[in-house]
Amino acid sequence: MEIRELDIKSYGKFSNHHMTFRPGINIIYGGNETGKTTIHSFIRAMLFGLNRARGRATKADEYQLRQPWDAPGAFLGSMRISENGDIYRIDRCFDRSAAPLSLVCETRMVESGHPQEDLEVLLGGISEAAFVNSVFIRQAQCETDEELAQELRRYMINSDNSRDSEIDVAQALQSLRKKKKQLEQQKKKETEALEENIAQKQSRADALRSELELLRQQAGYYQNASGGTGSIGAPEQNPYGQGNAGGSGQQDKDHSPNETAGRSKDRGVPSWIRILLGALFFIAGALTLTQIFFTQENRLRIFLGIFTVLFWGMALGVFLLLRPARGSFEEDKGQESRPQCPPELLKEIQDREEACDKLKGELEILYQAHARGETDISGSDAVPGGIDTEIAALTLAIDRICEISDRIYQAAGGQLNERASAILEEITGGRYNRIVIDDTAEIRIHTPSRVLGLNQLSGGTMQQIYFALRMAAGELLCENITLPVILDETFAMYDDRRLEATLRWLKNSGRQVILFTCQNREREILKRL
Repeated sequence: MEIRELDIKSYGKFSNHHMTFRPGINIIYGGNETGKTTIHSFIRAMLFGLNRARGRATKADEYQLRQPWDAPGAFLGSMRISENGDIYRIDRCFDRSAAPLSLVCETRMVESGHPQEDLEVLLGGISEAAFVNSVFIRQAQCETDEELAQELRRYMINSDNSRDSEIDVAQALQSLRKKKKQLEQQKKKETEALEENIAQKQSRADALRSELELLRQQAGYYQNASGGTGSIGAPEQNPYGQGNAGGSGQQDKDHSPNETAGRSKDRGVPSWIRILLGALFFIAGALTLTQIFFTQENRLRIFLGIFTVLFWGMALGVFLLLRPARGSFEEDKGQESRPQCPPELLKEIQDREEACDKLKGELEILYQAHARGETDISGSDAVPGGIDTEIAALTLAIDRICEISDRIYQAAGGQLNERASAILEEITGGRYNRIVIDDTAEIRIHTPSRVLGLNQLSGGTMQQIYFALRMAAGELLCENITLPVILDETFAMYDDRRLEATLRWLKNSGRQVILFTCQNREREILKRL
């Protein structure tokens, strides 16, 4: 493919500017700020379009940099290229036009119905990333970036497996990774939902257990009050601290029948009579005690002391009779005043127990599923093994494809190394004759005495190595089509000897070359060649 004409209708500082090119080497000469880089950018924009950047990248965006100076509303141009004897005209409008691209074969007077797809065919299927990392060298940017390694890997793997452009291993890997990421996100959401479900059920189970405990205490109170020996899961002590009914009965059994009969008989005497008797005995004891202090005779004092003790002992005995028998009177009173346990309460306790048992079973299932890493426990629309099995299968497929791709890349990478080495040997006069690029895009240069890294070489030699790599990559990536080489101030760091060797290689390559420069030495050297 060759570029024949450029019609820069409105692009940057140019308006209605026309340029023509010929086969072989074309030199575009001009001083600084004369628009060489703008024309260089226009060629790329005509072939691949001009995308707008967003965010912080807008400041260095080509779309913003190349806005027309005189007519901002008109942002367009055209280009004529030749391929296999046909002339094609590419028209582009870089603003938000309804028809941003058109492609017309002027030789046959046919307009393409699918201009984007047909233009990709004319370019040999090369991507924009591969284009700017091979035959299109921007000002002071001869170095390549990671995109070139990715494009080379994609090309080598695909070309080794199939010549069908519809089969793309890189796209297959991208699709598999996308599917894996979706499944991982889905699993994360389902795991969070499962944990939330467990937390809700656990909270509900705790609430049910608290309610059940209160209900059991109520039922236990009714049963204790009615003389029962137990309750439905309730403790032996009822909420009112009266002890259990069985304790009262056992205490009565420990007393003799006479004591029990005596207590029953005592309960027949009115309380006020016993209080009165006790008070009289206490007063009598107090009076006899006071007489002791007024009596001088010792015998009488002893006699009065005995009577004091006797009266107060009788008073104490009467007051002791005032205490009712433990577990008798109040129990009888409680049995008469407290009702029996309602059936509704027992039914409510039973319902709570059933709900607790059901929740316990559900929680066990959820905990087991969470421990196994399962998120879908419904059993519906679930594949065997669940999402984990799918993720594991996708991971295995991705790893396997990458492993095979690495082997293919290592095998096919020899083509790139051989061609880059041949170009480097020619443009360095045989000083460096072997270049090796590994699968991580690390470059090593072999000399007769040792192996060198790029950091061990001069700036000019590094530029030559990158140039050789770019030209070899361009030949490899465009196997059936020869693209023009478009250079913007590429040889600024070359000395005359290096420059002459490189220009000689370009002249002998048979490619169309468009060289933008602000120096005269390229023209002088080409005249000698």
